[in-house]
Amino acid sequence: MFAYIYNFNGKICEGYVEATLTQKKKQAIVDAAAALFLNKGYGNVSMDEIAAQAGVSKRTVYNHFPSKEVLFSEIVRTTWSLFDIPVMVYHEGSDIRQDLIVFSNKFLIMLRSEQFSKLLRLVMGESGRFPELTALYSESGIRSLVRTLADYLQSTGKDIDDIQLASMHYLGMVKEALFWPVMLGIVPMPSPERDKEIIEKSTDMFIKLYQLA
Repeated sequence: MFAYIYNFNGKICEGYVEATLTQKKKQAIVDAAAALFLNKGYGNVSMDEIAAQAGVSKRTVYNHFPSKEVLFSEIVRTTWSLFDIPVMVYHEGSDIRQDLIVFSNKFLIMLRSEQFSKLLRLVMGESGRFPELTALYSESGIRSLVRTLADYLQSTGKDIDDIQLASMHYLGMVKEALFWPVMLGIVPMPSPERDKEIIEKSTDMFIKLYQLA
């Protein structure tokens, strides 16, 4: 239902309401596309289906998203915005070990979330036919975490030859030990105590390897 609101001069102002309705339509499109992609696969979903699912016209879909690639990119961005993305800021005298452990714990919670698992399965299932999905997923997600960690390591002033590689190395230790084996059904979900043990051991090895102490 369309409603009128008034600005500070007492005049009728419709722009805010229109913008809100536009945002609702855009979100409906994103939600519909995400549900259809996860249920049927990226390649098997048409823009017509997305429009029907969202309850909008096909023109409205294209007004917001000129292609499925752009729409998928928005889904990735929206999904990542739901996470508590780890933030790292180095200050003189910061406890690097503790900062890394806190970062890893938040990273692991994000990896194990239902939203992330669904998104990852979609990308893995469709990347063979649509390799651009992997690029969109990486640029909007994992790469931002690598950059966050790399920026932190850079600010420590430590002598690290390849900071990006070091960042990927650290994230990889966490993923390979605590995420992928569970994701692939190789091992059961570790206990919180086991998570803590592995994260601390991985952090200690990383600090020793890159001489961060």
